[in-house]
Order: sequence, then C-alpha cells, then structure tokens
Amino acid sequence: MRWRAYVGGPVYSAPSVAEGSVYVAGRGLWALDTADGTVRWTHPNAGFRSAPTVVGDSVYVAGYFKFFALDTADGRVRWHRRMNRWSQTPPAFGDGLLHYVNDGQYLRTLDAATGRRRWRTKYRRIEWNESAPVLADGTLYAIDDRGTVRAFDPASGRTRWQQSTSARQPSTPLVHNGCLYLAAGRGYHVYALDATTGARRWQAWPDIQSVSSIKTTPAIYRDTLYVGSRDHRLYALNATTGQTRWHVLTDGEVDSSPVVADGTVYFGTSDGHLWAVSAQNGHVHWKLPLGAKVETPVVANNILYVGTRAGYLYAIDATPTPGAD
Repeated sequence: MRWRAYVGGPVYSAPSVAEGSVYVAGRGLWALDTADGTVRWTHPNAGFRSAPTVVGDSVYVAGYFKFFALDTADGRVRWHRRMNRWSQTPPAFGDGLLHYVNDGQYLRTLDAATGRRRWRTKYRRIEWNESAPVLADGTLYAIDDRGTVRAFDPASGRTRWQQSTSARQPSTPLVHNGCLYLAAGRGYHVYALDATTGARRWQAWPDIQSVSSIKTTPAIYRDTLYVGSRDHRLYALNATTGQTRWHVLTDGEVDSSPVVADGTVYFGTSDGHLWAVSAQNGHVHWKLPLGAKVETPVVANNILYVGTRAGYLYAIDATPTPGAD
C-alpha cells in the first residue's frame, strides 16, 4: 500500500485518474495527488455517488440535483446546471458534448464548454438507474431499467436501433471490438449484442447451480470476459460464445466491476477485500483486507486506486506477486 486518504464519506464508485491527480466522490468531490494522497482541493457540493469524468482541464460530475463542470487545477466552478433528480453515473464525453442520465426519463446531452442543452430524448421509465451512457465508435448507447438497449446518434439523439433483453436495472455495458456486453443487473444472464445492429450474438447463464444477480460492468482481456456476481463469484466467460471457462469463489458479493491490467484481474468484494487473480486461470495472487465494502478499482501507471464504503481512497501497487503463476 502506498497511501490512503479519508474523503469525508462513503465511496460508491470508481475514481478517475488524470495528469497526476486522482478524483473521487466521497463527501463532495476530492482531488488528490497520485504520488502521496495529498489533498489538492475539495468541492463540498459536487460529487454524489457517480464517478467523475475528466477531460483536459475540466472535471465533470453530478452532485445533489446539480451537474458541475470544475477546473481541474483548483476546483473552481466553470458552470453548473440544475437537475430535477440525482445522477448516480458518470457522463460520457465526445466531440465537445456531454451525455448523461439521472433517475428521470431522459437521456440528455450538453455542450461541454457552456452546459447548455443540445438535445434530450425520453428513453426510460422513472426508476433507480445504475447504467451510464457509453460512447464508442461514433455511437451513444444507453440502457433503460427494463433492459432495452438503445443506440443513438450522439449529435442529434436520433435512435439508430434498439434491442430488448430481460435485464432489470443493469449496470453500465462494455463496448469492445464491435460488440456490446451487458450484465443483467437483478437477473443472472450476460448478453452480447452486435454494436452496429443490436442483433443478439449470445446469451449466457454463467452457472446454473449458483449464479445470482450480476450488477457489474464486464471487463475483457484478449478473448475472455470477466463479470462479478452476487453469488460471491467472479466468472470468466468465452467472449465469443459466452461459455464459462472458470470462476473464483470469494467471501462476499462481487458488486465491484473488475479491471484487468497486465494479465491480472482486480476487483473488490462486499466483505472488505481487494482481490488480484490471474486473468488466465483465476489463480488467486493475493487478497487485501480494506475494512469495508470495496468499490470498483482503476489502474494507472501500475498503481491501483480504489475506494471503500468506510470513506477511504487507497493507492496500492498493482503487482501479481506474491503467488505469481
């Protein structure tokens, strides 16, 4: 462990790392030095449950009924926009536009420089939403609470295609090499859709004997897809067919989305451990107790940054040893 810092309140999402700073939503938004965890600045009203999005010298993040654009240097507010509901997911950025959702019915797009609305489209019912929009290869993807996947033109909001699934309150999907991977949220399936047409490539049930709800964003490494489940397991699936290759049994629910770096999968569990396992076969390299539910980690410059519900942000060496294959 390199350092840890208290950020005033529980961490519910992954941090963001850029240009020597790590940004995390605890009690407000915090900017810390990646080298030693020194606090550079805080903003008490920006930041709620969602991860911030950093683009250039701006950091974009939702707060309590507000959406903020802040200066990365000092946290100064560049603009803010009122929202009628909370947002729990980070915005997607591309071509000068910010795309975001909250717990309302609309997918919204703002001008990143001014905060002015460009367009909005009704895409869902009003219900708890944990799926962020994803921008990939010139298409914007959003999932509603009933599992309908929609692909939009990011400039106009025009719907390009939509596809129904049985997912319920799913997490953010992964788009990779022309395929959209989606975990079912309250359900126990994983889906692979063609990212261009929405056609279903496969639908998998990782383990018919034990699998529970899957509320994580998948990660991919080479030809293997990794998903965490509330049955205390991390599953590795064939990314082409959906067939289960192996799983790792842990001591808690795996609601932390996995991240893969240098052949190692890192993820957290509800019992307060951070895990590192081989991406090839699931061999456990190590697990580290952090004292409270562990959220989704990120890896930057061979350092893991991860927050917990106890309100701490950690910086930990991302190394497969001890116990390397």
